[in-house]
Amino acid sequence: MRGVNHGVRIAAIWVVASIIVDLLIGIIPIPSPVGSSEALGEHQTLYMLFYVGAPIFVFVWVLLVYNLIVFRSRPDVSADDVPDRPPSNPILLIWAGLSFIIVLFLAGWGTFTLHEITAAPSAPVTVAHAQRHGQSTKTVSTSKPASIMDVQVIGQQWQWTFRYPSNGGMETNYLELPVETPVRFNVTSLDVVHSFWIYDYDVKEDAVPGVSNEAYFLARMTGSTTPDGHNIVVCNELCGLWHGNMHADLKVVSQSAFTKWARAQEAFERKVGFLKALPPYATVYWAQPVWPPAPQDQSP
Repeated sequence: MRGVNHGVRIAAIWVVASIIVDLLIGIIPIPSPVGSSEALGEHQTLYMLFYVGAPIFVFVWVLLVYNLIVFRSRPDVSADDVPDRPPSNPILLIWAGLSFIIVLFLAGWGTFTLHEITAAPSAPVTVAHAQRHGQSTKTVSTSKPASIMDVQVIGQQWQWTFRYPSNGGMETNYLELPVETPVRFNVTSLDVVHSFWIYDYDVKEDAVPGVSNEAYFLARMTGSTTPDGHNIVVCNELCGLWHGNMHADLKVVSQSAFTKWARAQEAFERKVGFLKALPPYATVYWAQPVWPPAPQDQSP
């Protein structure tokens, strides 16, 4: 009976504490940028993980603190007076079953969300309601999606380069994009593994030598790099000595401003001969071999 009473007390404390923690999660803002349409799914998933994980976290701590207080060693109680422990198999089975269900739920949710944030933006759907002959009718129309703009992201120690194939293959050392326009990043590397990350718009993809990884992006707001380090492109994979300084400026501007900038930039690079000197556009680039080769360890 004592065990049942302890179980009821632990359960009551756990329920109350879990409700309080989940309420705090809803009140206290969690750093999670939603600058792009893809970030909305990640933001929702992040909060879902907090709501699901909080009761588990609280239960572990409630059980630990309760046991430390209630079952602590007392000088007036000998080992012979301690009752035998009840069988723990039912508790273990319940714990394993709940863990299995939670893992399956998270796996399903993660699979759905991953598809949502990695798939190409779909055409927006418009639903119109009208009255006809005294009855309500609903018309569903799908607008034509804007064409996807390709931008190649090239990482190398320790800088980013951005290439625009639709603008003659011009290259820049900072990223400029139009707002409310679907963008497909083709991310690759020239040397080691990097990670292309725009935190404020919640876009992230690995840059792997010899591989072109795709990431989609649709900016919901304009913005540019700020003095305190917001709206920048950074590397999120330890890639060498100057990894911490591998960043680039970012500008998200109106569509008209982007078109004007892209045309002027392409014309300038063509005029000075920079476009002619660049290699033809390709999904991946292979770094030139070093000659003479670096000394090799000849020890047995």
